[in-house]
Amino acid sequence: MRYKSSKIDGFKVYAVTGANTVAFAIDCSIAKMKNLLGFHAEKEYTKNNGQHVRVTVMGFKVFKERVENPIPGGLYSTYDNPIQSFVWEDFSAYPNSNYTYHFTPLFDDPMNIRRGQTVSVKVKTEQSWKANDHSIFFNRGVASSQAYAMKFGNDNPDNRVGAYEWLSRGLKEAIIAFIKQAKNGDAIYACFYEFRNDEILTALKEAAEAGVSLHIIYDAKDNQHIDSDSGNLVKSFPKVENEEAIIIAGLQQPGNVELIPRDRNKSYISHNKFMIYEKAGQLKAVWTGSTNISKGGIFGQANVGHSIDDSQVATQFKTYWDLVKSQPPSGDLKTQNEIIQPNLLNISDIQKGVTCLFSPRKTVDMLKFYADLLDSSTSCSCITLAFNVDEFFQTALSDNTTSSPLTFLLLERNDEDISDYIYQNHVVKAVGSYIGENQLYKWVRETSTNSLQLNTHVMFIHTKFMLRDPLGADPIVVTGSANFSRASTDTNDENMLIIRGSQRVADIYFTEFLRFFNHYYFRWVVKKMSEEGTLDADKPAFLLPNDTWTEQYKPGKFKKRKVDIFVKMHNAKNG
Repeated sequence: MRYKSSKIDGFKVYAVTGANTVAFAIDCSIAKMKNLLGFHAEKEYTKNNGQHVRVTVMGFKVFKERVENPIPGGLYSTYDNPIQSFVWEDFSAYPNSNYTYHFTPLFDDPMNIRRGQTVSVKVKTEQSWKANDHSIFFNRGVASSQAYAMKFGNDNPDNRVGAYEWLSRGLKEAIIAFIKQAKNGDAIYACFYEFRNDEILTALKEAAEAGVSLHIIYDAKDNQHIDSDSGNLVKSFPKVENEEAIIIAGLQQPGNVELIPRDRNKSYISHNKFMIYEKAGQLKAVWTGSTNISKGGIFGQANVGHSIDDSQVATQFKTYWDLVKSQPPSGDLKTQNEIIQPNLLNISDIQKGVTCLFSPRKTVDMLKFYADLLDSSTSCSCITLAFNVDEFFQTALSDNTTSSPLTFLLLERNDEDISDYIYQNHVVKAVGSYIGENQLYKWVRETSTNSLQLNTHVMFIHTKFMLRDPLGADPIVVTGSANFSRASTDTNDENMLIIRGSQRVADIYFTEFLRFFNHYYFRWVVKKMSEEGTLDADKPAFLLPNDTWTEQYKPGKFKKRKVDIFVKMHNAKNG
């Protein structure tokens, strides 16, 4: 949901709420930036026990004039160590909750602060589950963080009470809730790449024992080989681990469970991660997204689960499921997938609501369509890329200028074809990274999901979604299992949703994108500057003692354009 405050003494606050995240922008004139030190932020709400509270937001940075030797990993009150930014996010909100945020501008000198008039905005967060609509769940996805380091000591989550719950952030619980809605006489049809998390398999077995009919396709390609570097035998993945997990959970035992190994066409993978819920013979809902049914998928790398209560969508997925189950020759499968939904040629071909696309397809034309869609925004576009930036996207963005809308790329790893910049011509890039030992003054060492034994390949960004003008009047969200790559378009089993016109969906995805992007952007800049030898290790710990930080938000600057995305957003309510 979208909100705006009244203008108080030249300052106005804009807010966008997801389910767990609230994003803000503060707008003011250049004149109001004079002597501005930043903003004291407060959050007001009622707890579950009925207690009403108004708390000051805490932050990492401090004025050196006030705190000369800050505690590593310590948090300090923004009352006198303010937020020096016109954009900010609160990642600690709860779904379907009311909050009032207060922002007070601070002026003059760190040791003699003058307080301006407080600007307040009332907001409500989105519901997590919403009947007959989209319900969207992101995991924490930032095990490489100061928060995990301080809460759990960078330790393996097996050894820390509450670590898995914190990392899941409701994603695991949502998968299980989707399964548990099925009752005696209902059915679930599923298609999974990695299918090896004991809690999810146990939930499925319990559903079967309660009378739910299960029909599960899982990747069982025989791709065992000798590693060319080590000479060691590499067992078939994910086949071996999937089938071991099935046996451990006893999922093969109930008579109403149909397990279907997807083992044809060994040159590609069955990369889907979806379930279809059938209630009393009627197809009702779909669970999809980027989340593999594995420890790393749920608790490690960034992932999303997306539930749609829509019988038409469920019917299309079931048609595709039936095709995959029959394991036709690749050419036949491609033909049938394009019958379910032909390629889109123009943006005008995208209908309001949900369009389902399934792979493999005959050509990579849809990949080019996605690249053109990303480049067609009028305000901003965002994309997460788990592997590389395909040449279609590179070509589409190659003619961007400082007059172009902002485009944000969030990458799992540095793509060598675009590694020479962090920001260029309103294309901004962030890459999965973490703070190393003694890399920054006052920042504690972070870790990776690989070190936590959660992930071995993709450690940071595993989501596959794209946003076009998310805060506009006609937002478009693309999300699913496909990596915006050629293999995911014309080779692998995949599914994607194109969702047009849903403000709820766009707001949730946009606020979560900002959460991930801003987290990794800072770490990516630190990594790049460390490699270049230009990093001032003290700078990230301290606030500037004057208004020079506001120069980045003057007209024509990249950060001012970020503020303008909020200022120009469609359908903002008075808050």
